[in-house]
Amino acid sequence: MLFVKLKKYILSIFLFFFIGKIGSSQNLDSLKSALKYAKHDTTRCNILNEMIDAESDDKIWPNYNEQVKSICEKNLKIISVKDSIRFFYLKKLANTFNNSGFLANQNGDISKAIDFFNKGLAIQQDVNDKKGIAYSLNNIGAIYRNQGDIPKAIDYYHQSLKIQEELNDKKAVAICLNNIGAIYKNQGLLDKSLACFNRCLNIQKEIKDETGIARTLNNLGFVFQFKGDDKKAMYYYQMSLSLYEKLNAKQGIANTLKNIGSVYLKQGDFSKALDCFNKSLMLQQETKDKLGIAQSYHSIGRALFDLGKTDEALKNAKQSLKLSQELGFPEIISNTSNLLSKIYAKKGNYKEAYEMHILHKLMADSTNNEVSKKASVQKSFQYAYDKKAASDSIKVVEERKVFDVQIQQEKTLRIVLYVSIGLIALFSIFIYNRFRITRKQKYIIELQKTEVDRQRELADSRREIAENQKHIIEEKQKEILDSIHYAKRIQQAMLTSEAYINNHFLASSQNNKTGALEYFILYQPKDIVSGDFYWAVSHHQKFYIAVADCTGHGVPGAFMSLLNISFLNENVIGRNIIEPAKILNEQREEIIRALNPNGNENSKDGMDCVLCSFDFSSHGGDSAGVLNFALANNPLWIIRAGELIEYKADKMPVGKHEENVKDFTSQHIELIKGDAIYLFTDGYADQFGGIKGKKFKYKHLKEILLANVDKPMQEQKEILSQSINSWKGNLEQVDDILIVGVRV
Repeated sequence: MLFVKLKKYILSIFLFFFIGKIGSSQNLDSLKSALKYAKHDTTRCNILNEMIDAESDDKIWPNYNEQVKSICEKNLKIISVKDSIRFFYLKKLANTFNNSGFLANQNGDISKAIDFFNKGLAIQQDVNDKKGIAYSLNNIGAIYRNQGDIPKAIDYYHQSLKIQEELNDKKAVAICLNNIGAIYKNQGLLDKSLACFNRCLNIQKEIKDETGIARTLNNLGFVFQFKGDDKKAMYYYQMSLSLYEKLNAKQGIANTLKNIGSVYLKQGDFSKALDCFNKSLMLQQETKDKLGIAQSYHSIGRALFDLGKTDEALKNAKQSLKLSQELGFPEIISNTSNLLSKIYAKKGNYKEAYEMHILHKLMADSTNNEVSKKASVQKSFQYAYDKKAASDSIKVVEERKVFDVQIQQEKTLRIVLYVSIGLIALFSIFIYNRFRITRKQKYIIELQKTEVDRQRELADSRREIAENQKHIIEEKQKEILDSIHYAKRIQQAMLTSEAYINNHFLASSQNNKTGALEYFILYQPKDIVSGDFYWAVSHHQKFYIAVADCTGHGVPGAFMSLLNISFLNENVIGRNIIEPAKILNEQREEIIRALNPNGNENSKDGMDCVLCSFDFSSHGGDSAGVLNFALANNPLWIIRAGELIEYKADKMPVGKHEENVKDFTSQHIELIKGDAIYLFTDGYADQFGGIKGKKFKYKHLKEILLANVDKPMQEQKEILSQSINSWKGNLEQVDDILIVGVRV
């Protein structure tokens, strides 16, 4: 973490009572002695700030910080205090808030740290303390970075960088560039990251900032490790480690050792990797670096897992997750939960493995999504544009001055010339116009009459052509509509009839004595034909039902629906594939083979699908059977005892997918009498309407289902239909709508 310890950088710059400068070489005893004999509060504030800088014990310096805060607040309450003195105390008070923010962040109290930093920033903005504003913006950005709020972090970093460049504070510019480079690195924007780090390194070499150089070398090693160049990564890590050891910077040594260990781990040298990780952990425990400790526990756990020492790996990974959750840092939570998911899976604890996998995905999405990458790239372009605009504006001003002088010199000559030409032109026009008007009037009248006759003939001709074209268009439109209506009859014939579904649900419930089954199908296509379809079949004592949304809607969607219905019948009835997940896997292969047989086209046609298999053969007591299902992009909801349970879908369609193809997840649940199961496509939730013309959304759909779950299924269908039609109003339906509900 590239976090700036603000209390080490903001120095006193406004003194009203002169004191001899207390050099950094003097010890705390000298400062305490000077504080004892200081008579004025301004002097006491400056001495206490020097003591804060000199004191390394985080248990002691906060007391000095509180003393400064008390002095400032006391003097700011005095109404008669001069504006210059008030300015001094406001700046000092802002410093105390930022120091408190640093301490709260170090202790893992993130909300309190943000509050302190914002209080300090508000004061700095009020007194226009640009240097203080820049440091506060950088520190707030660092907190948002560690919390996984990348758009906010990159915004605060760029605000800080802009001010630091205006102030020409090279050390602070390097710090901002390092932080921005780290964000680019974590988002995989490696070229942008390298550009930031190399620029940062050049500045640090120029100002001979050895600590900054060591940190940037370490970051460069990390980038090359991301790029897969372990040799270069190790070169930069070793250079960084040597410099940190020279400076005796324990946190830097610990961080670099951890990175070197990760290279050894990648190369399979577990002994060297664990040695580096354990040394790093000892230094981080010594310096009380909670984030570093969490990262080292994760690294040790990863190495032990690769060695096959599952129990020891689990112990270290749990330690890492506990600390990272206390700190609230999404990145390390994501990495550690991913490791725990693998450990639990290897131990056969699949429930815990699944929970950890969900946590990993949640945290990973918060730190590395497309919105975050767009925010980073947009800020990069905005920063470059602002610099260019500022440079161009200065150049334009200078050129404008020269241009204005030239314009002024030519202006007088032009005025004289224009006046002369104008007088001559007016006289000539008057004489010519008098002669011309009389001659033209008769000619214009004759032309107008001729034009009117020509336009009348042209209008008659065009009217006749338009009527013929209208007739042709009407005939063509009728032919097209007749074809589409015929396609609708074909599609309706391919859809499973409600009578079939009703008979097989009734037969299943009677054969297995599960009680009466209820269901409804709300099917509302956008056009005459639909890309959404439902399908059901009874096979091998199981009842299959699918709800699907094919690529597109209208005629293209209808073609895809017919193709998918055909493949479903072939895979279930023809090939006797039983499990829903395997059916979707085979369905995907069939779609790809049918639409992209040569594999050289980027076809993304397919469908989002919820495929369920009801098995009523095993039941007893409250049990109503077993529901097996697989989900492609669309979830499945079950309402049980007034609570809605949502089963997440695999984030991929049944068709060609850009990411690595993996099998669909097989899921199942034991049904309880009274369970209401809902299968749907996205058309209902995505419909625009209401007072503000916004989407209906899944939250609203959940509320309607929960409020009406105890009502008969057909009544629920009417309520859902009335609700969406009322919401839509006069707006156009944007997509096909399909919801199927079943109560066991």
